[in-house]
Order: sequence, then C-alpha cells, then structure tokens
Amino acid sequence: MRKLALILLTVFVAATGLGAQSLTEDRDIETLKMPSDGRAKIGILLGYPSGATFGYRFSNWFEANTTLGYNFRDAALISVNGLFTIVNIPVGDQGLMPLSLGPQINFILGGSKKFQLDVTGDIRLEYTFEDIPLNLFGDFSFGFRFFHDGDWVALSGGIGVRYVF
Repeated sequence: MRKLALILLTVFVAATGLGAQSLTEDRDIETLKMPSDGRAKIGILLGYPSGATFGYRFSNWFEANTTLGYNFRDAALISVNGLFTIVNIPVGDQGLMPLSLGPQINFILGGSKKFQLDVTGDIRLEYTFEDIPLNLFGDFSFGFRFFHDGDWVALSGGIGVRYVF
C-alpha cells in the first residue's frame, strides 16, 4: 500500500512540474458568443403554464422552442415544440406577424401523478419589433394527456415576451 501511495505521489508531483510550464504561458481562449442574428429568443411565458422560454429560429419557416415552468396544478413542466410558419400577416409598415403551427410535447413532473405526458398541436401568433429587440407572442395548444386518471384533454396557452439576440 505504501509503495502504491509513493508511486502515485511521484507521478502527481512529476505531472504537476511538467504542467507548471504551460500554466505560465498565455493561450488563446475562445469567447462564447450568443448569436446576434435575431434567431435566438429568451424570455417569460405567462399563462398555463408559466415559466422561462427559449426559442431558436432555424429558418424563415421553422422554429424550435422549449419552456421550463410550472402549470399551477400538477407541478413542474418541460415543454418542447417545433413550429412551422404557415403565413406571415402584414402589420402596416411595421413588419410581419408570423402565424405558426406545430406539434408540442409537455412533460409534467410531480403533483398527484408523478408523471404525465401531453401531446398537443400548438398555434402561435408573434410579433418582433423592428427597432427594439423584443418579441411578443401568444399561443394556444390542444391535444391529449397520457398517464393521467380521468381527464384526457390537454389544454395550454399564454402570452409572453422574449429578448431577441
């Protein structure tokens, strides 16, 4: 046992000595950058559920979103959706309001049942300001609830505001 401890101590001291040279040299450190092309959005959703929301627009017709929140009845909720823009509604000279539709999955954790799963269709109307980096949205989803006794109808919806990167 002493022999093993002595060998490990020797290896550690030798490795530290060799590494000390590189600790004194400057290196290029990569800077983490958030995208600044208007594709990423982070903010809050108020409704059923309420929580923090993050979205990323992959193209002019597809966006993925996730929400971490609380649904005021059961417990914590993790929601993931993929929204396809079906039409852009013009708003005068101020820009466009995309109307999007797509599938959504809600993972409900805790509450009376330890786990529930909602599979829904989500519809969203949103507006991103031209002059300030804010996005307002409202969405509604309707579908089915699994792993739940009784009510099988899943409804959710709310309004939100997000900062646009």
